[in-house]
Amino acid sequence: MTVSQLFLIIHILAVALGLGIGFSNLVGFRVAGQVGGDMAKGIAKHRETLIPYVDVFYVTIVGSGLVLLFNLGGAAGLGPWFHAKLAAVALWVVAYVVMRLRVRKFLASRDMALVPMIRILAQVAITAATLALIFAVMTFNA
Repeated sequence: MTVSQLFLIIHILAVALGLGIGFSNLVGFRVAGQVGGDMAKGIAKHRETLIPYVDVFYVTIVGSGLVLLFNLGGAAGLGPWFHAKLAAVALWVVAYVVMRLRVRKFLASRDMALVPMIRILAQVAITAATLALIFAVMTFNA
C-alpha cells in the first residue's frame, strides 16, 4: 500500500462518516421539531455529543485532502471539475466554521434565536460537501 492509497482511504472514510453524521443531524433537526418535549431534547443532546467527532472528521478530511493534493503535484492539470470541487470545499469550510462558531455561542447561551441560522449553515455545509464529493467523482472518473 502506498502513502497515497493510505491517505485516500483515510480521506474517503472521513468523508463518509462526516457526511453520514451531517445528514443525520439534518434529519434530527426535522424530527426534533415534530416530536417536541423530552424526545426533542434527547435528539439535541445526541447532536451535541457528536460535535467533537465531526470536528475530527472535518480536520481529517481537510488534512488528508491537502496531502493527496500535494501528492498529485497540485491542482494545475486536474481540469474544471476539480476546480469546481475546490470551490465547493471552500464553501463547505466557510459554512462549517461559521456554523461551529454559532453552535459554540448557542451552547454557551442557549439562545434559540441562533438556531435558524445554524440550520441554514448546516444545510449549506452538507450541500457543499455533497457537491464536492460529486465533483471529485467527476474529476477522477477514469
